Amino acid sequence: MNMHILRYFFSIIPITYMALFQVVNPIGSGILFLNLTPTASRSLRRKLARKVAFNSSILLLIVLLVGVYALKLFGITVPIVQVCGGMLIVAMGWRSINSKEDLADGGEKQQYIAGRLTPETDYVNQAFYPMTFPFVIGPGSIAITLTISAEYVTHAPGNDLLQYAGAIISIFLIAATIYVCFASADYFMSKLSDQIRRVVMKLLSFILLCIGGQIVFNGLEAWLHYLKVL
Repeated sequence: MNMHILRYFFSIIPITYMALFQVVNPIGSGILFLNLTPTASRSLRRKLARKVAFNSSILLLIVLLVGVYALKLFGITVPIVQVCGGMLIVAMGWRSINSKEDLADGGEKQQYIAGRLTPETDYVNQAFYPMTFPFVIGPGSIAITLTISAEYVTHAPGNDLLQYAGAIISIFLIAATIYVCFASADYFMSKLSDQIRRVVMKLLSFILLCIGGQIVFNGLEAWLHYLKVL
């Protein structure tokens, strides 16, 4: 394994992690998690955090590994997934940069705060729905994971295993981040100012915008190459 392949492998991890981090937004979701579990004890919140993190990793892994191939059954080509998915990521990044709301799926997540869970709710039974899906892993997260999978299918042929290994590591890191943020949400609330959180999320939104633009460019490049082959 030469140095070029190693550099490529280690570049996959931060790029995938940053793209997922912005839309999953574990910090913001962790803060909202407190509002979803107002009567839960700290130990119960940690138990729920473990379940949500595990469920999130499994859901993202399924989308990553089989999502693109499932689309092929419907005749949808990988370059189209790249272009459309990249445009969606650009739109999400642009919306997040220009929005006062810090959450990538803020509107959808806020709907579950307004009384969906009551103090009498069995929190454990809600660990997958709605706490994991769609609260943490919403349509935006699934779209980004699907787009990333399409990106890996078309670039650096012969390194598929390295590409997916890097993406899988990123997903596990996201799951670990979800657990830390959810389990320590009450601590973060007392230490992290709103201004600092907004600055960090705006920076991540810009990075997401750039990632989306690069994916669109790669998709167009692959599409033009496909036309030349025809």
